[in-house]
Formats: sequence, structure tokens, C-alpha cells
Amino acid sequence: MLFLSFRDRSKLVLFRWPAVGAGLSVALGLHIVVSALGLGMAYVGSGSLPEGSTAYWVLAWSGVAWLAAAFIGGYVAAWVSDSSSYVESIFHGLTLWGLLTVILMVLPPTAMSLGAMLAETVPPSDIVSFVAWFVAIGGILSLGTTIWGSIIGSRVVESVETKMTEGYRAA
Repeated sequence: MLFLSFRDRSKLVLFRWPAVGAGLSVALGLHIVVSALGLGMAYVGSGSLPEGSTAYWVLAWSGVAWLAAAFIGGYVAAWVSDSSSYVESIFHGLTLWGLLTVILMVLPPTAMSLGAMLAETVPPSDIVSFVAWFVAIGGILSLGTTIWGSIIGSRVVESVETKMTEGYRAA
């Protein structure tokens, strides 16, 4: 086994699960609210849209909500973890992204499959293919926004720490 000496332990990445939980809670809450807002706006104004385009607008809005939730969740995870190190913030962001993606991919299809069982219909293969591509591209983009949010969150922590060490000066 490999052991680190006491002096080298400061180089270890400190991982804080409560920070990931805080970022996940904020990201899920934001995603749910923004997605519901988009659904409401799409179906209120669906009379002015061309036939069949409402589903595409809802899908696009859901993608934007996913990206915004991933960015803000990564920011919160890095900020709550109090990590001024980019490596620590990226680890928190990656973990948050993985959990957020699993939750966002498991919960809606479960609810949709319950609705499909009640309706006894199977979606056409072109719709399934379109949604699969949307999820793949959205997942890659959300990974980038989560890491970007966690890096910005670590910069905020770093700037707050430097201001606290400089102290306050009288005017």
C-alpha cells in the first residue's frame, strides 16, 4: 500500500458530498421550475404556432433549462464546497453532473412510460431517434456548463478568500 506522509496530505482533493447535494438540489429545483414555466408558455401560446411545432419549442426550452440548471448547480457546488482549487471544483462539478444527468434521465422517462402504458401507444422511431440525439448533445453541453459553473464558483471562493486575508482598510 502507498501511504502519504503528513506533509503531502495537503495535496489531496477534499471532496464534500453536502456541497454536491446542495448543487443538485438547486439544479433540480431550477430545472423543474423553468421546465414547468416553458410548458405553461408553450401550451398557452400554442394557438399562434404552426401545427406540430409546440413539441419542438418545449424540447428546446427543456434543453435551455437543463443547461442553466447544470451551470448554476456547478456554481453552487463549488461555492458551498469552499474549494479555491480548480481541481476540487471540477471534481465537485463532474459528480454533480453525473447525478443530475442520471436523475433527469430516469425520472421523466419513468413518468412518460406510465403515461404510455395508460395510452397504450408506442412513439414512432423518428421521434425516439430525435430525442436520443437531443439527450446526447444536451448531455455533452450540460457537462461543459457544469464544469464552467464550478470553475467560476471556485474563482468566487478564491477572490473572497483573498479579500478576507487582505483585511479591511479605513476610508
